[in-house]
Amino acid sequence: MVKLITPNSLFYFALEFQTNFKTQSNMETSTITFDQLPHVVGGLSEKLDRVLELLEKAGIAGHSKQSKSSRRLVYAKEACQIIGKSLSTLYRAVKAPNDPIPSYKRGKLLYFYENEIYAWIEGGRKHSAAPSLAETAAAITAGMKRRPRGGYNF
Repeated sequence: MVKLITPNSLFYFALEFQTNFKTQSNMETSTITFDQLPHVVGGLSEKLDRVLELLEKAGIAGHSKQSKSSRRLVYAKEACQIIGKSLSTLYRAVKAPNDPIPSYKRGKLLYFYENEIYAWIEGGRKHSAAPSLAETAAAITAGMKRRPRGGYNF
């Protein structure tokens, strides 16, 4: 549900905010010492919590977690900027048989989700440890068409 923000609602919010904090403000305007710092920070934290509560009551502020987890749709040119490659390389990577970039096509346009592109980039991370002898042997024998007559010499 989206609430419309009108000038009147902002005025009443500002008025309520001002009256609440004038009565609660008991801090001095003098220089704050190091010993007073925890008390001052605690007071600021309480005030910030109250401001957020008033903003949520007014419908101005919502949960920020929802906006971070939302998926943002990007076009091909912006996807090129994200991965740092040209448009032709992007199209080739979409059609790659082994690890294609996740994409969606409607008509003539390609669409990408930004979080899927970042996940694809992170999925291509190189392993820092060297592969074991068994992994290397499996990779070599996987590419052979037939077993050699003399057997494997590993």
